[in-house]
Amino acid sequence: MSGSEGSGEVRVVVPLEAVVSELDRTRKHIEGLQENIRRVLERLNDLAVSRELISTMKLSKIEEILVPTDKSGTTYVYARLDKTDKVVTHIGGEYFVELTPEKAMELIVNEEKELKELIKELEKELEEASKYFRSLQGLLIATRSQPQRSGGRAG
Repeated sequence: MSGSEGSGEVRVVVPLEAVVSELDRTRKHIEGLQENIRRVLERLNDLAVSRELISTMKLSKIEEILVPTDKSGTTYVYARLDKTDKVVTHIGGEYFVELTPEKAMELIVNEEKELKELIKELEKELEEASKYFRSLQGLLIATRSQPQRSGGRAG
């Protein structure tokens, strides 16, 4: 029995190209997770704006509001509120429903809770993917810093 057979050491040989490919795949996965987190945070911000407006409608008599004509809010128009006892809420797909402000608020709060849980899950996955990415980077760095072996191994 040779010296390395009894040591319990296991060596796994992985082609360098496979490590580089896995590093690239993991980088893309991390970027996708970051984009998903950004979108969820954007949705949370939209919900907060809706929640604030509904709260304001319930507390004070609003007769007129400024409504953005585009998502970036470059131009606004004045709108007169004839009905403040009902709001129209998106419930998924292409469906909207008319609700009381209280019921709409309940839906908003529930969605916010779900999105906050989703962010926690995405952040956990991002943390794990980032650790994996760093370990792959370390493997590549270690591979590059090792002296190149040439020839056979003396036994």
